[in-house]
Amino acid sequence: MPEYSIPNLRNACRLLRHLGEQEGAMSVTELAEELKLPRTSALRIVKTLEAEGFLQGKGSGYQLGGALAALGMKAASHVDLRAAARPLLEALTAATEETCHLAVWDDGRALIVEVSECLHPLSAASRPGTRAYVHASATGKTLLANNFLDRLGTVWGKADRISLTPKTITSVEVLKRELVKVLRTGYAVDDEEYHVGVRCVAAPVFDSEGRVCAGLGLTASSGRFTKRRTSEFAAKVQKAAADLSRLLGWQG
Repeated sequence: MPEYSIPNLRNACRLLRHLGEQEGAMSVTELAEELKLPRTSALRIVKTLEAEGFLQGKGSGYQLGGALAALGMKAASHVDLRAAARPLLEALTAATEETCHLAVWDDGRALIVEVSECLHPLSAASRPGTRAYVHASATGKTLLANNFLDRLGTVWGKADRISLTPKTITSVEVLKRELVKVLRTGYAVDDEEYHVGVRCVAAPVFDSEGRVCAGLGLTASSGRFTKRRTSEFAAKVQKAAADLSRLLGWQG
């Protein structure tokens, strides 16, 4: 509530956020000017934050200190992946009018852990708890490409190389080429490879250590999700995946 707000504490928070958005260090004068603070107030805030380890001097300026990194990692460890993803999936569904989901790696399959359904749900859409084949699903390809490309033949066992539709990839060599493309573009596509008449696009979700911990995907009928709309849907899915990554502490 406003009556309980402490002006200089709020200004300290503003200053930390502002520094976090910069590539390099900033001087007290620059911070005061850009945040519209009296220079004496900015100096007191900076010196206090420096004494507590939240800022560190660099040349004639200041940058974020190591104490913030430790706090950030601690906070990220308490973030619930599903809880963090839910509002982002719902927002993505509202923006695209399509079903969206989150999947994690689960012993060679993509485990669907959260789903946001659209108003015209697909009979082929997966429910939480579904374990999808990784070679035919966009989220599965995302997880494979970012975590297992160098040992694809070992992770993707022969028993799982089944054909689900005429478009399903069942060759290690062909799938590897597909996964290299996934890394290059930043997203994966299931082009009617899991279900005929259904397309999906997915992007990687990074944790605080920079590892891909999940895939965030959008699924729609091929009638609505035409090939022409791939880049449109991919951009929105990538944005949602990046937003979730930042909530998890990713700094990329």
